[in-house]
Amino acid sequence: MDNPISKLKNLKPLPSGGQKEVFAAMHIDYGPVVFKKIKPNKDGLERTKREIIAVEKIKSVHIPKIYEHNCESSEKNIWLIEERIEGDNLRHLILNGKKFSTAEIVLFIETMLEQIILSEKVNIVHRDIKPENIILDTDGKFWLLDFGISRHLDLNSITPTNNPFGLFTIGYASSEQFRNFKKDIDSRSDLFSIGIVAYELIKGSNFYMQGTNGDVFKVIKKLETESLPNLHIDGDSKFQLSAFIKILGDHRRNRRPRNAEEALQIFNAVKTTLNF
Repeated sequence: MDNPISKLKNLKPLPSGGQKEVFAAMHIDYGPVVFKKIKPNKDGLERTKREIIAVEKIKSVHIPKIYEHNCESSEKNIWLIEERIEGDNLRHLILNGKKFSTAEIVLFIETMLEQIILSEKVNIVHRDIKPENIILDTDGKFWLLDFGISRHLDLNSITPTNNPFGLFTIGYASSEQFRNFKKDIDSRSDLFSIGIVAYELIKGSNFYMQGTNGDVFKVIKKLETESLPNLHIDGDSKFQLSAFIKILGDHRRNRRPRNAEEALQIFNAVKTTLNF
């Protein structure tokens, strides 16, 4: 394959970490892209391959396309070229004080549930739904990014089963996920994260991070013992949207909808009670 950099112009570094360098660029054939250079260890390479598999299997118009990669090569430096979405991630928008309307909250929940339904059909759990991994584009459309720690239920797990903790982002992962209870990790783990993000879009902060100073064990204790508070949402006079967000973000797995399709059915009924 030709050197991928030969068709890239105007490379600009983007925030990144670990084994990854990330750049915004213009591609001669694809237009705006994100170019990722990765120097992974064995597990990192396998996770990168699984990220590509996830995007290709799910085939969603709300997940950026991966145009090219060399993950199947023997080269030490792995790279990806993926679609770049013009907009901003939810973390930046929250930090900049954006007030999300009820219509935007509804669209966010609906879009994310639709992505999880598609993921369910191919036995994939995203496992890292958080503001940093969701973009609101310039047309008001939400996009789900980064399947780098996705769990493929029909493939052998990469994380050792006897690890006391699995891969997770503190404050957004369900208890079954961070406790590494693999048999309990399914789309309900993603539903939990959607509920937490929805709450944060409304309140401007993550409920489970409040009052913990970022202490992981304080967050975990709070998450396993407390439920999301009730929300006052414009147009939600019957508090059905508030109740739905609480159900999604319930720390008890068996209180959440059984799957994303059931969650969407409930949500469609909730929407009929809203006035905005």
